[in-house]
Amino acid sequence: MNDKPIIALDFSTSEEIKNFLLLFKDEPLYVKVGMELYYQHGAEIVKKIKEMGHEIFLDLKLHDIPNTVHRAMKGLAALDIDMVNVHAAGGSEMMKAAKEGLIAGTPAGSAVPKLIAVTQLTSTSEEAMQTEQLIKVSLQESVLHYADLTCKSGLDGVVCSAWEARMIKDHTNEDFICLTPGIRPAGSAVGDQKRVATPGRAREIGSTFIVVGRRSPKQRIPLQPITKSRTNGMERNKMTTAKEVAKSLLDIKAVSLSPQDPFTWASGIRSPIYCDNRVTMSYPAVRKQIAQGLADLIKEKYPDAEVIAGTATAGIPHAAWIADILDLPMVYIRSKAKDHGTGRKIEGKITEGQKMVVVEDLISTGGSVIEASKAAELEGANVLGCVAIFTYELAKGTKNFADAGLAIDTLSNYSTLLEVAHETNYISEEELELLKDWSKDPENWFKG
Repeated sequence: MNDKPIIALDFSTSEEIKNFLLLFKDEPLYVKVGMELYYQHGAEIVKKIKEMGHEIFLDLKLHDIPNTVHRAMKGLAALDIDMVNVHAAGGSEMMKAAKEGLIAGTPAGSAVPKLIAVTQLTSTSEEAMQTEQLIKVSLQESVLHYADLTCKSGLDGVVCSAWEARMIKDHTNEDFICLTPGIRPAGSAVGDQKRVATPGRAREIGSTFIVVGRRSPKQRIPLQPITKSRTNGMERNKMTTAKEVAKSLLDIKAVSLSPQDPFTWASGIRSPIYCDNRVTMSYPAVRKQIAQGLADLIKEKYPDAEVIAGTATAGIPHAAWIADILDLPMVYIRSKAKDHGTGRKIEGKITEGQKMVVVEDLISTGGSVIEASKAAELEGANVLGCVAIFTYELAKGTKNFADAGLAIDTLSNYSTLLEVAHETNYISEEELELLKDWSKDPENWFKG
């Protein structure tokens, strides 16, 4: 992900914008100028921001006949902007015309602005898309179709939800821009957005740029100067932790890789990987490593957490160790309500509105932890998000969490595990390729 977040200039007046940008005289920003700002102040505000040394994403979402969009883009290119967008729904001819207009309008010797297209707005739910736009495929299929059309039309990327970024890059290329709005700090209100993610999660699942701004339509996010060294340092720490945990899981054989003789999951999927994180309980050093790592993750992502919940059964011991480190109450969530006594699904005490983080050991499709989170919310908890030791990074799991509006963060993941396994000669180059292929289409990977 680009080191600079794109900061939405959600201000009412040009004076407010100037005062805000003066805080960053020595640190050029990448800012978003949207419809509200541009329609009030016009090209003059863009020129002033460029004079202050900042990069600009001009978020106007052009959608009109090809000739009109061509002429509009030719004019916008003269403003020395860095990126601009259209609606992919305008079609291939319109997008090609937009690109031609940008090229024609760019002054000699200057770089042509990046051109990206909106797939589906992050405020659009699948139900709304199907009933109001009369698009009868899934939201994921619609986004992927628009991304593919955008790529074939010669544009540089798309605006999409963070949850769709990895899928889009897998179907286009790694250099294809995935700019993701709908970024919210952990535990904050989602406002008018439907498909949101935290900044950390967006980075993990493939966003090229993130747009940060308001917490809700009426509340602005106070932004402080963001230093690249701090960002890079945090990411190095996360990568180190992910690798260390992956190596530990391999060392104690909590994870087994067998691409030549695959395992059969309970779902019937033939898989070259089998993960049993219950094994970690028998290794004190490893379980302490995991508990501290998850505790640190919760402190970073969910500093307001008031109770830790473990999922039955493998998430329970880890939740207990984490709660002890954080000195927080702990509960556990049954897979089904007990058939005696109070008949509850949650063991332990929670209060109405209590901020909860749910702990799982392993993420495949996410079904069990999503159901556990729903059960906790039915009993009054405010579930901030979920954490887990490891994720298979399956597209189905990503979609399920997105559909549930639930954040998930993990200590390690499938791609990091493969990297470590290859570096330590646990698997060969040929096996590495087989394992990579499985993650792209797990249900159809094994041909018998």
